[in-house]
Amino acid sequence: MGRTLIVEPDPRGHRFEAVAHVFNVASRAGDVLLVTSSGAQETDTYREQLGTLAIGTEERFSSILPPTREIAEVVADVCGRVEVDTVVVMDADQSLKLWWWVAPRALRRLKKRPRIVFMLTRYPARLGLTDRVGWKLRITKATLAIVAMLTGSLHRVAGFAGREDTAPGWLVKRARDPAICTASAADRDSLRPRLGLAPDRKLVGIFGAIGERKNAAMTLEAILAADLDADLVLAGGFDDVVRAWCAALPPDQKARVFARDEFLSNAELDRFVASVDVIALIMTNNGPSGIMGKALAAGVPVVTAGSTVRARELAATNGGEAADFGVPSIGAAIGRVLRGESATPDDSAIPMATADQFVMTILGVDENGRTVGRR
Repeated sequence: MGRTLIVEPDPRGHRFEAVAHVFNVASRAGDVLLVTSSGAQETDTYREQLGTLAIGTEERFSSILPPTREIAEVVADVCGRVEVDTVVVMDADQSLKLWWWVAPRALRRLKKRPRIVFMLTRYPARLGLTDRVGWKLRITKATLAIVAMLTGSLHRVAGFAGREDTAPGWLVKRARDPAICTASAADRDSLRPRLGLAPDRKLVGIFGAIGERKNAAMTLEAILAADLDADLVLAGGFDDVVRAWCAALPPDQKARVFARDEFLSNAELDRFVASVDVIALIMTNNGPSGIMGKALAAGVPVVTAGSTVRARELAATNGGEAADFGVPSIGAAIGRVLRGESATPDDSAIPMATADQFVMTILGVDENGRTVGRR
């Protein structure tokens, strides 16, 4: 595959973890470069995920959401200075809208055009026949991908798929989100004292980058409304809304919430996931979850609401309970898990994707990083 250029302006969340996965495969065939936003190398996520890797990094974007034209021009500039065989644009949903228009103009001055790969994070791969919103989104993105391919400025498109989704995908290749966790629920008793968690309480966890969309307030309300003898554990970087909510809790509710508002290393995040009795994923984005993968690998059940993708995944892996997006249903589902009335996670029927398999699907390469099939 030769030299690979990765475009990821946004250092938040687990995005640089995905960059590291791409590096680990692409570097087997050549050098890897990254273009990102100003200050990215000073972030905890960069130091944690990429700091020890031999990845050449340029901070070219002033914003974590640069315009598509700027992305195309930066790609053209880098490819004009060094020979690049493959460009991978991560989280490319926004770029797809105008890529067919701006990229051909930016790339036309290059003597050798690179192979360009887009990774979509919000492409609905499996839809019900009555899901009009989902079909509209899917048809629009597929059409834009075809148009960009016809201009010669896009060669491969992949999208996140649920862990149970083994279909390869036709136009948009389905990259199954990997399930990776370095800690196990079997070690819960020894993990809790290390993390400062109560050893004898039932614990419901929300982890990672914790913003308003993860609905911590709704989850606590569900626990209290169902009269569950359980506490809520929040660990990871909070946004301002969650931080203010935690600070404003009345004393009796604050006593039911363990809050650790800071960046967590991968190893620490894995320990938190493995230490609780159930993970709550109450989010309306209809896609897979990296935290769900960690829970599945650790043997921790999940309660989710707001996503048919995650619901199908739980059903296929006996990974927990899918609830309606409402306080009574969420509380009832958490209660069933805590009482042991739900099946425990089982990935034996569907082998989970590894990080390498995930990247090989995105890039269209073999285990040695060499391009397979069409260019």
